[in-house]
Amino acid sequence: MSHNSSMAESTSYELTDERLVDLDRLKMALQPGPVLILTHHNPDPDALASGDALAYLLERTWGISSRKVYSGLVARAENIAMLRYLTPGWKTITTWDEASDYGSLAIVDTQPGATNNILPAGVLPDAVFDHHQAVGREWMKEVTFVDLRPEVGAAATLLFQHLKAARADIPTQLATALFYGIKTDTSGLSIHAAIDDEMAYRELRRKIDPVALVRVEHAQQPAVYFRELERGLRVARAHASAVIATLGAMHRPDFTADMAEQLIRLEGARAALCIGRYQDLLYLTVRTVPLDLPAWRLLHRLLKGLGQGGGHRVVAGGQIVLDGRDASAVETTVVTRFLVIMGEESTLGLKLTDE
Repeated sequence: MSHNSSMAESTSYELTDERLVDLDRLKMALQPGPVLILTHHNPDPDALASGDALAYLLERTWGISSRKVYSGLVARAENIAMLRYLTPGWKTITTWDEASDYGSLAIVDTQPGATNNILPAGVLPDAVFDHHQAVGREWMKEVTFVDLRPEVGAAATLLFQHLKAARADIPTQLATALFYGIKTDTSGLSIHAAIDDEMAYRELRRKIDPVALVRVEHAQQPAVYFRELERGLRVARAHASAVIATLGAMHRPDFTADMAEQLIRLEGARAALCIGRYQDLLYLTVRTVPLDLPAWRLLHRLLKGLGQGGGHRVVAGGQIVLDGRDASAVETTVVTRFLVIMGEESTLGLKLTDE
């Protein structure tokens, strides 16, 4: 991308590569408005913050209006609190027909061809902001504006850089949302954090609303969360270097991520796999310690011929559409592949709890 003269602003923040931000090209891509801003199914804090940042950038810099939409559920307590306190104004849609009446389309924290968004095949956005591994390359030739950087830990970092390039004063509420988005996607800069994430994180931290951040980070959980956490620990099985939990039916589709986050902390575990069913989909989360095989590549091997997903070096997630297939049989295939990849000699694991 070309250099933009607005980067001449004197600030404590400096973009590591000024060619990564091209405001003129972005403006050209997203006219006329209104702009429909779409993110992935069941959006997380990074997605919600990124969408809010783009909406603010468009309105403040060029007076372009927008609508923010997502598909799926916002069910995790922290994410519900995120919508309430930091990123209000998002609307949920169940079919693409509900996304009509827009002049331009931008997608954040996802990309064309990914299975985690509602974008129909053949419909291309005008702008893409994402930090996941590329799903194909052909669509990039047809999308006017693309900021795709899998080396960066959070999409919020990309949008923060664009706000800085536009010399936009970032309001406290938006700064808090962006900070939390980066924090959650990089585990407080401890995993998959690039220098750009670190610089954005440190500047945003000076602008946050600590009260609002506490409300989001420590949102109260419903009783079903603790019941499922207990059940997940009961069904989990530990192997020599891996731990697996097949959760069955879940109360929300992203619970596999919560469970995997706990299980990867098991002493001796180098990788954790959690599988659960929500409606007609199997959801998978892989968490690892740093391995020669990145988590996203491990996940792709697990899902080959079954489903799709993506991720980063130590965390990845995906989905399998059951479409009438027996869930237990599919789970068995995935678990067997996982054990082979991890070099486990036995399919029998040890229980973590006494029943």
